[in-house]
Amino acid sequence: MGRYNYVIVPLFFLFVISCSYVISKEVRQQAIRNVPFKNILENPSAYENNVFILGGIISETKNSNQGTEIEIVQSPLDRYGYFINRDYSEGRFIVSSSKMLDPLIYKEGRYITVAGRLTGMRTKLLGDLEYSYPLIESIELFLWKEERYYWSEYYYDPYYYRPYYIPYPYYWSYPSHHRLHGPYPWYW
Repeated sequence: MGRYNYVIVPLFFLFVISCSYVISKEVRQQAIRNVPFKNILENPSAYENNVFILGGIISETKNSNQGTEIEIVQSPLDRYGYFINRDYSEGRFIVSSSKMLDPLIYKEGRYITVAGRLTGMRTKLLGDLEYSYPLIESIELFLWKEERYYWSEYYYDPYYYRPYYIPYPYYWSYPSHHRLHGPYPWYW
């Protein structure tokens, strides 16, 4: 068993770290769990002054003399604060922070997890519609890293975007492919 400890112990710590929550334990203990966001929208007075952990994608960030307000399109979270489905939302909410948060960092399109206290509702225009936003006074914010995708020349196939694209394995007989990459798959 001793020789396997070199593998088991690091895997155990990797597992523990990967399951860590993005919001502190003290704040999680205060938060109300298992309340769907649509319930907060339908009956905000029943949940006022309670702490919630919510997440979503930033729609807008505005700074003022009082601090920063972030408008967020809600997405459901799992029990660790990670997103379950980024393509689903039950509505929007506004997070207020007394800190000045840079709009270039907290910019549109970034994902965020918020722990905060519901302080009320605010109605403002969303396009041509009057929309009621729950107001959340932030206790903790966790801004997720941006996902970046890079195009690699290694995976480039010049015929993929052509109308006469011939999929693998048939394109090996295509004469111009041999001219570009050679007759062997390990050549290119």
